[in-house]
Amino acid sequence: MEFFKKVPNFDFMGRSRLFIPLSAIAVALSLTGIFTVGPKWGIDFQGGTEVQVSFKQKATSADVRQALARMGFGGAEVVTFGTGASEYLIRLESVSPITPEVAKSAEASLRKALSAYSISKFDLSPGGDKLSLRVAKEIPVAELEKTIGAAGLTVALTPEAAEAARPEAGGGEAEEDKEESAKRCESVTCTWPYENVRVYEVSLKGVSERVMDGLRAEPFGKGVVKLRSEWVGPKAGGQLRTAAVASLAYAMLFIMLYVAIRFDFRFGPGGVVALIHDVIITLGVFTLLRLEVTLTIIAALLTIAGYSINDTIVVFDRIRENMAKTRERSLQAVINTAINETLSRTIITSFVTLLTVIAMMIVGWKTSIRDFMFALFIGIVVGTYSSIFIASPIVAVLDRRFGKKKA
Repeated sequence: MEFFKKVPNFDFMGRSRLFIPLSAIAVALSLTGIFTVGPKWGIDFQGGTEVQVSFKQKATSADVRQALARMGFGGAEVVTFGTGASEYLIRLESVSPITPEVAKSAEASLRKALSAYSISKFDLSPGGDKLSLRVAKEIPVAELEKTIGAAGLTVALTPEAAEAARPEAGGGEAEEDKEESAKRCESVTCTWPYENVRVYEVSLKGVSERVMDGLRAEPFGKGVVKLRSEWVGPKAGGQLRTAAVASLAYAMLFIMLYVAIRFDFRFGPGGVVALIHDVIITLGVFTLLRLEVTLTIIAALLTIAGYSINDTIVVFDRIRENMAKTRERSLQAVINTAINETLSRTIITSFVTLLTVIAMMIVGWKTSIRDFMFALFIGIVVGTYSSIFIASPIVAVLDRRFGKKKA
């Protein structure tokens, strides 16, 4: 299938003197925004809590924001999300509702109150939603929950667990101890890994549960449902950010090595410069529009790199074929011919891919795939452009400086 009935004869290399400076300006502006304003990092990279909720009654984002402020979560970000009319994504800077002082006090209180059970491990998760205890003897779940509450921590009881925790008439507690534990371990996971070792994983009320409790107390919050929640600590966020940058750097390095070995030295830098160009401009657009950069966007950037180098290698391969056929022509003329010969393939491939991306972006506009698809849309457009106007001209420049004058 051909986009053109016959091979066109556009002077791409002649116009490269116009497009290379324009690309340099776009990259410079993107870098300025990235290093001055900075990307809007998501909770994956800066830490925080994210809760997606759906209200059965009508609730505006202003209502939700005011309710969060009354709970003590000032500066919360509330955005419309999902397909429901009253479905929101709440982003908070808070990771844990438990301060280090409260955690230290709770540990001392629990060790004292449960001294008969010989606590050998007290581990509170960074999100404040999980407590791990390792003891020498089995603790009745009801006693454990009561002691944890007295220590200043709040156990996250499910409705079923709360119902099971009510006093029941009759029955011998000693004989039904393990059966009762199995019924009531909604908030406490009990494991026995070794002899004389008991491990209890206790679910506590983290930030997301406290948010839900506060929203349910509002007039518009009756029946509100938590669709999902996640939190990332600031230390883990920093590590993820470093790993994301490293993954992009390694991808560029290995792509350059592959292209240099597969073709020759002149081709490798051109392909990598085009990739860096595509990634920087895409990240610059996200910075300018204040869209969140998350792990999903990093995956999109790596996808863009793979798509762009694939398109570039098609052009490079045609350049190499033409170089072998015609030795008397200048490399610039050979490159121009190769770009024109692969132009139909480039346009059709990019157009079909863009149709798919646009369709998914429209359908998923209020879902988590929106930003991923938007990043791909920018990357495909910029990547197609860079394969023609950036990668190939750089090959010609390197050939003039370091290679032979004739192909």
